[in-house]
Amino acid sequence: MRIPQSTIFQSSLSHLARNFGDVFDIQQKITTGKKLFLPSQGPASIRPLLELRSARQHLDQVSDNLGLLESDLGTAEGVLQNISDLVTRARELAVGSANGTASAQDRAAAADEIDGLLSQLVSLVNTKSSSGYLFGGSVRSTAPFVMTTTSQGNSVEYQGDDRVVQVDLGNSVQLGANIPGSSIFGIGDREPTIYSGETGAIAGTGRDSLRGSDQLLVRHSQTLIGDGKGTGGADTVTGVAPGDSMASDTLLGINAASITVVDNSGTGAFGTVSIDGGTPVAWTSADTDLAFTTGAGDSVHLDFSNVTAGTNATLGVTGEGTLSLDGGLTTVEIDFLEQNQLVTDSKTGESIFVDSRGIQREGTSHIRAPGTFDLFHSLSELSVQLRDVDHLPEEERDDRIREMIVELERNQDQVLASLSELGSRLRLTDMTRSRTEELDFLLVQNQSDLEDVDLSEAIVELTSSEAVLQATLAISTRLIQLPSLINAL
Repeated sequence: MRIPQSTIFQSSLSHLARNFGDVFDIQQKITTGKKLFLPSQGPASIRPLLELRSARQHLDQVSDNLGLLESDLGTAEGVLQNISDLVTRARELAVGSANGTASAQDRAAAADEIDGLLSQLVSLVNTKSSSGYLFGGSVRSTAPFVMTTTSQGNSVEYQGDDRVVQVDLGNSVQLGANIPGSSIFGIGDREPTIYSGETGAIAGTGRDSLRGSDQLLVRHSQTLIGDGKGTGGADTVTGVAPGDSMASDTLLGINAASITVVDNSGTGAFGTVSIDGGTPVAWTSADTDLAFTTGAGDSVHLDFSNVTAGTNATLGVTGEGTLSLDGGLTTVEIDFLEQNQLVTDSKTGESIFVDSRGIQREGTSHIRAPGTFDLFHSLSELSVQLRDVDHLPEEERDDRIREMIVELERNQDQVLASLSELGSRLRLTDMTRSRTEELDFLLVQNQSDLEDVDLSEAIVELTSSEAVLQATLAISTRLIQLPSLINAL
């Protein structure tokens, strides 16, 4: 069967094209160093290769996230270490000021330094990184702590939130990039409220909401003699009444004192009176404001202008009063039978429960809620106590300074706990980065196996393909020239 010349020609061109293509592909592989540069070249290898590339891209994102974590956590760790050192210095100043040898000038100088430490603290807690403020929770764009100064001292308000910003580390693993400032510098665990002073007020059993410290004002409001049902609180039987200076009486409580009144004249004109079993004192009907001191040391004023003729009686003296937690802006009448009397500060909304049963005299009780001082409040209150604005006796003043040392220790424990947490997270980021780098190395190897060319093999393959191409060219040339030779013959 004779093969047409056109068929021979087309077959030769086809073989040449294929051989040229093989040589070109091998040259491309050697030039690019890659086995695959078109999806059609290795359909079976493309999918795993794409999966490997996707996995490496995810690892790149994890690596970027780790960089962010390491930066923010490392910066926060350094800031908290500085804050811990700051608290240590504040404690040193407090201890040196409560040792009984510090002068008023020494304490004033310490207070000035404490104020400076508070300002420095506010600056530190408002530290900002490339991702935003470190201690504001998820509020990263505005400063989380704002300090205001009033005549009562410095106060710092937290304007962030309690959220932890989570960063993805792959495989459904997330790690917090921050610790909210409310967790580090906020209040700790509340302990029973402590009262100091001589009013007799003590803590009730209700749950107080007071934070830090405050002053409970205990004030006398009315003196009642005997049954107290007469005009101005007078006794309706004997006629003895509170004196004109009753407003300056200080005794408080039901039957807080007793008086024995004797009418020696038989007409109510004169007689004697003794208080709490003390030495009798003469009185006349002209005495409208006779001052006495009770056995407990409280003052009371009595009016004898209307004594019933022939009186010879022992009467109880009751002192009514009020409680206030906001400097007298609002008051609550004392219930001397109440174990849990609620008193609220109208300015802050904070409240305490007072056991009023033991209240016995007018005055001020210093109230402290241990565990509820945040670090800013502790420093601010320490400054106030160092300046002794209440002009307290030395022992009480030093006791209050020592109370603030205890609170500062609590605050520092919270800072150190947060430092430990940051250290743990940083160690975890180090471990994750090591694992990520190891995994990326393995992925690079797998990817290389799939797409990188073995140059020595490729060169051998190129040499072989070029030899095949040369042979094909030679044969094709002869086949194309053969008909011309036959015609010549």
